[in-house]
Amino acid sequence: MKKDSIIDKSRLENFSDGVIAILITILVMAFKIPDDYLVKDYSILEFLNFLIPQLIPYAISFLVIAVHLINHHILFTRMKGVNTTFIWLNLLFLFSLSLIVYPTALLGQTHNQETSAMLLVGAYFFKALTFRILHHYAIFKSGLYKSSRTKKELRRIALINWIKGPVVELLAFFLIFFNFKLSLALIFVMTLTYIFPSKKM
Repeated sequence: MKKDSIIDKSRLENFSDGVIAILITILVMAFKIPDDYLVKDYSILEFLNFLIPQLIPYAISFLVIAVHLINHHILFTRMKGVNTTFIWLNLLFLFSLSLIVYPTALLGQTHNQETSAMLLVGAYFFKALTFRILHHYAIFKSGLYKSSRTKKELRRIALINWIKGPVVELLAFFLIFFNFKLSLALIFVMTLTYIFPSKKM
């Protein structure tokens, strides 16, 4: 089988940044206005009571996407180039990010919140898997990843990262059966740990 040829990475990185920017924009467009807003005088407390259930899932999903934007950028800075396989895996990752938008909007509604939370946490889990598959290919299979560490050191670090995200999100899924708010809180706290990317890789 012919080996994938090396392709300049800048076009793919710009495309990915554009897709992620659009997803963040669409997230905020999901906010609803009260049906009677034009005929009823809302106090600020009444309006916040309407807005906060939408704001919380939006803020968590925004943070999740923002953290992945940063880590995605860091991955690209360490790539000498990309190949066809990397491009397809990157598109799969972007697809998984796009799936976050719809359940985020659903969770902001007042009905079926447990079901909506299952869809959202499921989307987070799928996103975690696709990002780790992309990382694994980039670091260990593509031959295009630049690092001063040995493959053995990278495998040890990667194993910890593989376990951390998907396992926590799987736990968050089962927490929904007890309290979906605890599930979202766990996702939020776990995502905060990724705000400052690891320099080990």
